[in-house]
Parts: sequence; C-alpha cells; structure tokens
Amino acid sequence: MSLSLDEKYEIIYAHEENFAYALAKRVVKKPEVSVWMILIPILFLHHAHKINQYKAGVKQFAGGILASKKKALDKSYKEASTGEELNYGPDDYFPDVELKTLHERALAQKQAKVIRIMEFHYKALFNTEGGSMTELLRKAYGGPGEYRHYFNRLAEAEKALNQYLVENVHTNGESVTVVKQIEKCCQELREEELKAFFK
Repeated sequence: MSLSLDEKYEIIYAHEENFAYALAKRVVKKPEVSVWMILIPILFLHHAHKINQYKAGVKQFAGGILASKKKALDKSYKEASTGEELNYGPDDYFPDVELKTLHERALAQKQAKVIRIMEFHYKALFNTEGGSMTELLRKAYGGPGEYRHYFNRLAEAEKALNQYLVENVHTNGESVTVVKQIEKCCQELREEELKAFFK
C-alpha cells in the first residue's frame, strides 16, 4: 500500500519529531535524584521544580531542532503537491527575521544550505512509493551507503553552520561545549537510525 502525500508528510514529521526529542533528551541535562530527597522532603519540591524546567527545556530544544526541518518539509510538500519548484532564498526561509547585518545574512545563508539538503531528502521520500518510513527510505536510497551519504552531507553543512555560530554569535565556552555535544549525539542517533532502517 502506498501512502498519500499527506500521509507521507505525517510519517516524516513524526519521525523527525522523535529524532528531535531523542536528541534533546541526550543534550539537555536531566536533574539527578539524590538519596537526600527521601530524608529532606523540601529537596523533593526543588527536584520537582528542576524536572519541570528540564521538561520545558527538552520541549524548547526539540522545537528549535524541528523548526528548520519543518521549513524544509513544508517546502518539499508544497513542491510535491503542485509539481512546481520553488526558488527560495534566505529571506523566503526566514520572513519574520530582518536580515540587516552581514553576520545575519551569512548565518541565514548557512542555515538555508542545511534546509536545502533536507529538502533534497524529503523530496526523495515524497517521490517514492511505500507504506511506511522504512519502505520510503529503503526505496529512496536503495541501501545504507546512499543514506549515509545524505547524513554526511547534512552533518557537514550543520558543522559549518555551528562553526559560524560559535565564532560569531555564541562565542562563550559553554556554547562550544553544547554544540559539540549536539554534533556528537546527532551522529550517534543517525548511526542508530541507519542500522534500524537498513538492517
């Protein structure tokens, strides 16, 4: 059974949402439980507060990761629906942001490159027949080598974007550490995904 474009959209988005939340849970630090919480009840309240902050942080982080994916997915869906290729520039991808400075433009261009690589991936899935995410991926890529090639292209563009961010926007040491953690966890999750879909 082949999926409609709308069904493909839902399956792809659900997959990306799961990835974003899995990444967020690996990157955002969860508060640890202490034996003292049993002995000192007030610590339970503090822990509950920290857990709520953690949950909000995971949701916010995942939302940030999903934002670019959704831009790419929406554009790919629109092109698949209409059969027309849309020629987007940075201003089209980020209509709510005024790109005034050279840094803002350069950052938007690097982000747009990441989005375009994801669009290529989503278009391949939309143009493939299949009844599940696994079938779509296997038919679109044929094997793990081609899928890994997509991951490598995406990781390279993400790394360039991240490098620009830590050199020009978020320049403190903590930001560098978080970016490295994100890159490491993305790589791990993508390897797990590769094994799961092409076993």
